[in-house]
Amino acid sequence: MLMDKLREGAQGRIAKIIFWLIILSFSLAGVGSYLNRPANTDPAEVNGEPITAQALENAYRNERARLEAQLGESFAQLADNPAYLQRMRQGVLERLIDDVLVTQAIKEAKLRVGDEQIKQAILAMPYFQKEGKFDNDLYLAVLRQNNLTPEQFRDSLRQDLAMQQYLGAVSQSEFALPAEARLLDRLMNQTRDVRLHTLPLAAFTADIQVTDEERKAFYESHQDQFMSQEQVAINYLLLDVDQIATGIEPTDADVQAYYDQHQDSYRTPERRKVAHILFAKQDAEAQQKADAVLAKLKDGADFAALAKSDSADTLSARQGGEIDWFEPGVMDPAFDQAAFALAKVGDLSQPVQSQFGYHIIKLLGVEAAKVKSLDEVKAQVRQQLKEDKAKERFLDLQQQLADLSFENPDSLDEVANKLDMQVQHLDLQPISSTLFPLNNDQLKTQAFSTELRENNTNSEVIALSDKQAAVIHVVDHQPAAVRPLAEVTEALDSAIKHDKALAAVQAEADALLAKLKLGEPVEALVAAKQGKTQTLTAVRRDDQTLEPQLVSALFKLAKPQEGKPVYGKLGLFDGDQVLLVLTAVHEADKDSAQLPGLQAGLQRNYGDAVYRALLAQLRAKAKISYQQLDNSVE
Repeated sequence: MLMDKLREGAQGRIAKIIFWLIILSFSLAGVGSYLNRPANTDPAEVNGEPITAQALENAYRNERARLEAQLGESFAQLADNPAYLQRMRQGVLERLIDDVLVTQAIKEAKLRVGDEQIKQAILAMPYFQKEGKFDNDLYLAVLRQNNLTPEQFRDSLRQDLAMQQYLGAVSQSEFALPAEARLLDRLMNQTRDVRLHTLPLAAFTADIQVTDEERKAFYESHQDQFMSQEQVAINYLLLDVDQIATGIEPTDADVQAYYDQHQDSYRTPERRKVAHILFAKQDAEAQQKADAVLAKLKDGADFAALAKSDSADTLSARQGGEIDWFEPGVMDPAFDQAAFALAKVGDLSQPVQSQFGYHIIKLLGVEAAKVKSLDEVKAQVRQQLKEDKAKERFLDLQQQLADLSFENPDSLDEVANKLDMQVQHLDLQPISSTLFPLNNDQLKTQAFSTELRENNTNSEVIALSDKQAAVIHVVDHQPAAVRPLAEVTEALDSAIKHDKALAAVQAEADALLAKLKLGEPVEALVAAKQGKTQTLTAVRRDDQTLEPQLVSALFKLAKPQEGKPVYGKLGLFDGDQVLLVLTAVHEADKDSAQLPGLQAGLQRNYGDAVYRALLAQLRAKAKISYQQLDNSVE
């Protein structure tokens, strides 16, 4: 009876209304959460044009790789600091914004780079040359290795050249006057005579004693100097495309099927070799000259001879008008269409108008399009198929890993069992650790977050790179804490002695400086403190024997008047104190060989200043919006 009544109630009007309201609520709260995505994940937008997260990530990786190559091991120390990496990422974003602003300004100025200019730039690039000559096969191979088509490379190069021209026009509009360069030259070649009295910090350290009261007081007031680093220990599951690939071995049937489906990837397009004679104007006179030369050619005149005498393309004219082999899409569209319309070797085109003028084109050779045989590319196909299958498997496992980690949040063991993976462990590591996988900033951020350890949950899937992803679980944590006084006694004594000695040596330096200004000799007093006195003549700004900060301080002193010395005091980085007695300044009496370079450098500096002013103006006029950056890398 009860079940019958419930069944009847479920068929009623009110029950149906409740049922559909429930469905609607699920649609809004549940399914809707899968359908709806953040309105904007782009890190920045410039005048309505987005800078995508992928563009920022690519630029960030390039900058990081550049710094790693340039700085070597020093960069690893910098990369230990998440704040440094965040500043670097922000700097990369700002440069991308500048690039977008300049590109937009170029479009507004309607500045355009012609196809012939792009062609000459490509021909001159050493990446595409063999034995000093452009090699079209090498050109195409390099593009294929970088997943670029000739059209994509051409468009990218067009943008780069346009930016170079625009920025060159801006920065090269500045100039430096010869008098400015001469003044700088005289200052750069000025020399100075100085007497240096150096008091070493070490001489004031030996007799310093540290009491328990001083030690305790310093410890309590400088506890931030004696902190241990926060540490975590993690378990993690790692997905690696290369590791997955080791277990994949495509069959011959797989290779054949892949080859059959992707033959276009192994096709070399038709190529043509032509010669041309260019009349580099767009007017009727140029067309008439082209018509006249074409008539001579039809009467049997030698094409190469006329190219050498009449062609405005001086580069090809020296070769009888010959242009190296090219494929469709490389040349100016009108030139390209006319060249590939010629039927057989030796045919001549009618005068063809391009953006460079009028051309007469002669077909010299044709290489038909062809597809490489399977035997030629079998190893390449097998490797590509292996990589593709590994990436597919990687993506599938990544989704499974995400689902299972969410469904089994309190441990990675069950996840590992279901995916036949091995749980890996990293013992307690400080926040500065660069051990894998803590060398990934996003993973490190999650490992040291309070959420994972307080909730005792697995992390989300973290992309370490295009080929690696991981899920972590924090299994131990030690917060940063003040180390016990007994552990840091040696460091405490060293710090206290340094501070006491520094105060003493500075006081002694002040006292000696006062004596110098009164005209009293101090050499003996300096020697009594294990110091030294040096008399140096003709010291230059580029002196390599003195510490840079000492040279800088010397050349900041005012010029002595009427033979009266000028005095100064400098504390070196190591705590030593130096008293400077500037006795003479010698001006250069003639221009140096550096003068032309200095004038060019001044001009560059002025140009850079104009460029920075241009960017500031573009930024002031632009509408730039930012999204909060995370610090994810790799």
